[in-house]
Amino acid sequence: MPQKPLKLMIPGPVQPEKAVLEAMGGPVQAHYGPDWTKTYNATLDLLRPVFGCGGDIFLMVGSGTAGIDACLGSAFSTGEKILVGTNGYFGDRLKWICDSYGLQVVPVEAEWGQPLQVEAFEEAFQHNPDAVGACLVHLETSTTVANPIQAVAEFTRRHSLLLFVDAVSSLGGLQVKMDEWGIDLCASATQKCLGAPPGLAPVAVSERAWQKIDQDPCKNHGWYLNLRTWKHYAIDWGSWHPFPATMATNNVLALKVSLEALLAEGMQARLERYRTLALRLRAGLRRIGYQPYTPDELLAPVLTAAYGLDGVPTGKIVSYMANVHHIKISGGLGRLENKIIRIGHMSPAVTEADIDEVVEGLGEFRE
Repeated sequence: MPQKPLKLMIPGPVQPEKAVLEAMGGPVQAHYGPDWTKTYNATLDLLRPVFGCGGDIFLMVGSGTAGIDACLGSAFSTGEKILVGTNGYFGDRLKWICDSYGLQVVPVEAEWGQPLQVEAFEEAFQHNPDAVGACLVHLETSTTVANPIQAVAEFTRRHSLLLFVDAVSSLGGLQVKMDEWGIDLCASATQKCLGAPPGLAPVAVSERAWQKIDQDPCKNHGWYLNLRTWKHYAIDWGSWHPFPATMATNNVLALKVSLEALLAEGMQARLERYRTLALRLRAGLRRIGYQPYTPDELLAPVLTAAYGLDGVPTGKIVSYMANVHHIKISGGLGRLENKIIRIGHMSPAVTEADIDEVVEGLGEFRE
């Protein structure tokens, strides 16, 4: 007998809605020609209100990390100094990526479980006035903390710093307003709040970012993940093949369907639905003895972490939920390994019944 599939309640990939999977499983289309280009461009147009961006958007074939790599490698030159916010595993990973490009990293730190503070960026800049940019993770999934990207953007504007935001786990589930707030570069991924399968990394680039990118076009930071390469094809081959490699056509079709559903529901309605689910989950966790890792005022509407039971490594709880209840949740990363569980509710398909099923299963756990 085939094994019962796991219900995905993790921080991505999510379980897409049925119509999205049907689009993903449809016939493969050619990745060039006027008909396909029209579909591709329509998908980019659907992404604009989600990013809050009127500038260039690219769909890079790869993970969200590919988009992050492209933004940082394209915008900054070896030897330049950059402020990097870190209050969790993925903030630390931003530092590693910057290191790989030979950037001088100035860490701007907060305790795991606490949001980054604009004052810390201000202080770091006072000691490093030659910094040219800043970057941070919007939703730090290792701790479920959302960082104040709007406030950080105000800081970077005051000091003429270029700002990159990692919105891999937030786009479509938390508010992002690139143009209004002054974010220069933003990278995401399709398999989280956007509700599609993994495989594409949406990247948005402001005009101010292009000015910085074009200051030093010969960075020797590669070709495929060079945003100038993507812009070249979007312009020179824009009528029939506006990207530098084979596009994952089925992934684009699936993303298009998921974005159409998001915009039909409305961003604010979608965000409020996620918040309602988060509050329901937190109440249920507390009822069965699992204390949320962050206070309610710091809740992330699409992802919840909680401490495990006293004396029980949370890896056991994760295994129990998968093996007994066929529900896949996540444990902690890095210094939080075996200390917390993480439950994703960022799929548009998640319902109150799914939340209740997770709480019921956790409530039945016995060591």
